Amino acid sequence: MSIKSKQLLWFFAFFLVFELNIYLSNDMIMPAMLGIVEEFHAEKKFVPLSLSLYLLGGSSLQIFLGPLADCIGKRKLVLTGNTLFLLATLAVPLTASIEQFLAVRFTQGMGCCFIFIGYAMIHELFDDMAAVKLSSILSSTTILAPLAGPILGSAIISRLDWRYVFFLSALLALLSLLGLFKTMPRAAPKATRPDLAAIMRSYAAIFSNGRFMFGMFTAGLATVPLTAWIGFSPIFVLQEMGASYATYIALQCVILSGFVLSSIAIQRLRQDFPLVSLLRMGGLIAAAGMLGAGAGRHHVDVFAACMFVYSIGFGLFNGALIRSAITASKEAMTLTTAAMSLLYCIYLSAWLQLYNVLCQRFGYALETYALLNIPVIVAITACLLLFTRGMAGRRESGVRLARH
Repeated sequence: MSIKSKQLLWFFAFFLVFELNIYLSNDMIMPAMLGIVEEFHAEKKFVPLSLSLYLLGGSSLQIFLGPLADCIGKRKLVLTGNTLFLLATLAVPLTASIEQFLAVRFTQGMGCCFIFIGYAMIHELFDDMAAVKLSSILSSTTILAPLAGPILGSAIISRLDWRYVFFLSALLALLSLLGLFKTMPRAAPKATRPDLAAIMRSYAAIFSNGRFMFGMFTAGLATVPLTAWIGFSPIFVLQEMGASYATYIALQCVILSGFVLSSIAIQRLRQDFPLVSLLRMGGLIAAAGMLGAGAGRHHVDVFAACMFVYSIGFGLFNGALIRSAITASKEAMTLTTAAMSLLYCIYLSAWLQLYNVLCQRFGYALETYALLNIPVIVAITACLLLFTRGMAGRRESGVRLARH
């Protein structure tokens, strides 16, 4: 292996640490959120609000970073994002009120905005098959973090103060920053300034694309039940049920592992497997699981098993839904994915806050959450049926044109 190849692999390794740390930092702190709001004499509503603001922070910069990367270079932006995340992470333990805590968490979440730049660099620096394999490894962090984060977080706060979660995250951020500074390839930015008028026209075309907008609305809605579970489960399990950290971790693993299994199953599908079939099959499995969780809401084991089924169905259709949505736009992929990330986080944060308001009204309980999910899954299923009907219609139109 050449020196250059080794450097590229080290760059990938340190970028993997950066991405995984961003997701872990959010998931590790969730078991401690009840103690944090109690320390700051705040209400329970701030537990899921912390997650919402972290997600909003992760959607705040993408539409600017794509054009900026071509202007000043991807290396500088990735290093800037890592530095921002490191400084915000170090600032979290210094907060003295819930308002300060939430503001810094929003800033910390901005680190998510810089991840797609690293993905773009990997696709530029590696050949096709290597890029696909490495991107698959990176994507697995979104699966690993919700499983490993609560376990690590619970282990830390069971013996130490919650601030040590952020000390660990800051240490990993420093490691990735030093590693990326040493190994990230240098590339000269484009000499020309970005055409702002052209960029605005492209974004206008993307946001006026009905199929893209509907697909992203559906994707955001479909992600809400699992994200809400991550945000609300400390209240449901640790406070309302009075369960132990071991029970909390076990429930997280059962419910979220369905997503892991579906991701493995998708890797084994043949290349020409129709996306329409994947969307419909995943939607039906998800609907069956969610309705079962609503019916079995008074029995935690039944609820968890049915949420596991929903997690499988969600994992089957989610990737196909996003792929179908972003390819509906003919604009540059960098701008389209930036718009996708922005909408995804905004929709997700808005729905989470709606859950929060309703739980405040009807009680932070597992039964409330399960009942809220029933109209949501009905809406998800209806949206998926409409979306796949449009896909089938476009395919039939294409066949007719080809015959003519």
